[in-house]
Amino acid sequence: MCGIVGMVNGHPVARDLVTALGRLEYRGYDSAGVAVAGPGFEVHKVIGGTTELMGKVGNGFAGHAGIGHTRWATHGRAEVRNAHPHVWDGVAVVHNGIIENYHDLRGRMIANGETFESDTDSEVIPHLIAAARKAGAAPMDAVREACTELHGAYAIAVLFQDVPDRVVVARQGSPVMVARGRNVAAVASDPSALSALCDDYAALEDGDLAELSNHGVTIFGRDGQLAQRCWQKVEGAEEEAAAGLFGSFTRAEIAAQPVALRNTDAALAGRAIPQAIADAERLVVVACGSSMYAASTVRPWIEKLTGLPCDLEIASEYRTREAPLSRGTVGILVSQSGETADTMGVMEMLKARNVPIVAVVNVQHSQMARGADLLWPTMAGKEQGVAATKSFTCQMLALIRFGLALGLARGTVTSGTLVAVERELAGLAVVCARAEMLEGQFEAVAERLVREGEALFIGRGSAAALANEGALKLKELSYLRAEAYAAGELKHGPIAMIREGSPVIVCAGAGQHAGKSLANAEEVRARGGYVIALVDDASAAAFAPVADEMIVLPGAGLGTLFAQAVAMQLIAVHAAVVLRHPVDRPRNLAKSVTVE
Repeated sequence: MCGIVGMVNGHPVARDLVTALGRLEYRGYDSAGVAVAGPGFEVHKVIGGTTELMGKVGNGFAGHAGIGHTRWATHGRAEVRNAHPHVWDGVAVVHNGIIENYHDLRGRMIANGETFESDTDSEVIPHLIAAARKAGAAPMDAVREACTELHGAYAIAVLFQDVPDRVVVARQGSPVMVARGRNVAAVASDPSALSALCDDYAALEDGDLAELSNHGVTIFGRDGQLAQRCWQKVEGAEEEAAAGLFGSFTRAEIAAQPVALRNTDAALAGRAIPQAIADAERLVVVACGSSMYAASTVRPWIEKLTGLPCDLEIASEYRTREAPLSRGTVGILVSQSGETADTMGVMEMLKARNVPIVAVVNVQHSQMARGADLLWPTMAGKEQGVAATKSFTCQMLALIRFGLALGLARGTVTSGTLVAVERELAGLAVVCARAEMLEGQFEAVAERLVREGEALFIGRGSAAALANEGALKLKELSYLRAEAYAAGELKHGPIAMIREGSPVIVCAGAGQHAGKSLANAEEVRARGGYVIALVDDASAAAFAPVADEMIVLPGAGLGTLFAQAVAMQLIAVHAAVVLRHPVDRPRNLAKSVTVE
């Protein structure tokens, strides 16, 4: 959450900073700001995004070193005084993370006569650095000294009024990358922000500090010694054209799912399962949000293919529960960014208990990917929209692939099962493309949901888990009240909410749960609910007399689940469009949840 950039350039840097920030707005867009040094400080902050900020910056900022920030509010409302950069006594700082002991630090500083303008935890950082500078510390040493007093997570970039040709960077717990190019040294929360500006980048490790100057990038480890980090090529940002074609990044990313699925399948082909993981006696999958629903949806396949019990755990709860771990447990961590704070906390806990870890992540330079015993990547590509779309379906595919590979390593997958599963997996990209062609029907459903102001999603088996993702998508993008229940739970309370015209979306197919799902639909209809059935071809005839509206999706078995995922994504997008909500930037949300 929050996006930071900084750079030392061979020319006035302000407009480059704002352009880079624009590529980070998926991380937060409550406010934005930049500070540029040389001579003096020039600082501008705005409520809103980088479009407004670019208008403020114009061509008037002359400095060649600067820092910038786009904010997702944690401490303090979205007001200009809480926007970054924060400045004190010739030091400007942008910060991503949470300083847990800021109350104590702030109280001590106020007692010393120092003043504060914001409600943020971040503002104590320039105070600490300025105090160290006043005591005679050089810029790098002043940042290092200040960091010893900070408890919590942070990625910070620091600009100095009296040393206007460098930026100092520090990391502890929050992801940040440094980058380099011809006549430019830079820092960013995501390397894609620096495409066309830099050639390659390196992810900093916890405890690292880095200095950006006209001479390039210098990295120091926790011990203060020069450190070598892995440098990778900065990939180009090609998403803008697709977003223009489809009207939003999110809609373009839905359309990109067939390619993303094929890329994921290709990346996983032939990947071996280490013996320590093949010897598993129990699997525990840990995730948050859509990643959890992706795992929940395909858990039956994982258990069937491996013959192992597969527990599902919400990361924020699991890390504090002190749950016992049986011998032979393998942890599977699922995260789009590979930097999700709560899931990273679980990773540390499992490592401390010598549990082998599989990381299902979309960002292969992430801390989670680097720290796992087995990287099991998704290849969804960059996802600019806040709501998960192609990353969700790629996670489902990757987890099924993992179950298949583990089952083969354990000898629990027969040749007949292998052929059948491979046949289904091979058709998923086509199924998603064909589902997208039904967009007009999904748009009509969205319009009904908007008129009614609510929706209930139900299903059984894997479709029950997928129903949760459908409700989440609708809440994220349209802000409509949406709930999801396992259909068998309706009679245990939720059916009381059904009124005349209540829209109920039934995720159904022709599998073992079809008859019971049909009965649940009839129960809803008998109480005046409006039944919208998402079915496959084999179950269409059975649902036709019960459904008020029925959409026959392509695919069968696994394919039906992927088609239903596309359907739910498009329903949510069109509900947001009808309500004129920003599809890519829903209120209060950010893409990468890197704070607890």
